[in-house]
Amino acid sequence: MTISRSAGGAAATLSMLLLVLTGCGSSEPSTVPERPAGGTVLDVADVLTTAEEESLNALIEERNSSTSGARVAVLTVENAGGSIEDYSRSVATEWEVGDAGADNGVLVVADTAERELRIETADGVREQFSDDEAAAVIEDVLEPAFADEQYAEGLTEAVEQIYLYADGQEPVQEPFNWAVLAWVVGVASAVVGLIIYFFSVDSRRRRRVADDEIREAEEKDPTFRLTEEQRKAYRKYRYSKRGDDAVNYPPTWLPLYIANPALYSGSSTSTQSGSSFGGGGGFTGGGASGRY
Repeated sequence: MTISRSAGGAAATLSMLLLVLTGCGSSEPSTVPERPAGGTVLDVADVLTTAEEESLNALIEERNSSTSGARVAVLTVENAGGSIEDYSRSVATEWEVGDAGADNGVLVVADTAERELRIETADGVREQFSDDEAAAVIEDVLEPAFADEQYAEGLTEAVEQIYLYADGQEPVQEPFNWAVLAWVVGVASAVVGLIIYFFSVDSRRRRRVADDEIREAEEKDPTFRLTEEQRKAYRKYRYSKRGDDAVNYPPTWLPLYIANPALYSGSSTSTQSGSSFGGGGGFTGGGASGRY
């Protein structure tokens, strides 16, 4: 009887020990954040100013519009949890970085709590941007920049080099002057800030024009009403269409919009987009990691 109770107690103790060890040894990756609704940069760690984030977004959009070699996205987090490789691969896959069928996505991840860095590359882009080159970007650009807390400068230069490699070129191999690069990024951020300001002013003015046209049409015909979705579409249309060929009378515009929403809602008809999220995939572990 004593033996039985002793054996049972030992078994219970062993079970508890295994549970504790299992729980302590496991580190589940953090939940994948929602991909950015606008732009391709998500600064969860809050290491970028608004102007720096806008500047980085503008750079990526410009490069995406001029090349199909790569589609880059950037994520900073405070704690990825677990393996940064597994976390980066999960984010890149869920965000669908890259163009569908091209496997040309690249995700740059910085974990500021663990001081870890990762460039996750899809299989297609690795033909031009190899794992060794990804490691060089981390070692030569991201690590020294993040160690000096030059986050925007490091991410900007890293993105530039990734697009160069993906286009079959190589960046100039020389020591970086982070002070000069910081000045350049600062000037670029100021310019982007001015562009955003004028864009905002122009956007508000064009919205007033569209709302005035809708109001006048409703006053002429009390039975005419646009849904909220149609109002938004008309505002976008009038923002993008300003010439003499624009339809500036909502009752005339509405049936055209119903027949062809893409053409009469201000949406771009171009197949080339500045976004890095195009249904991409092919993330099987390519890329490189580092620490700072």
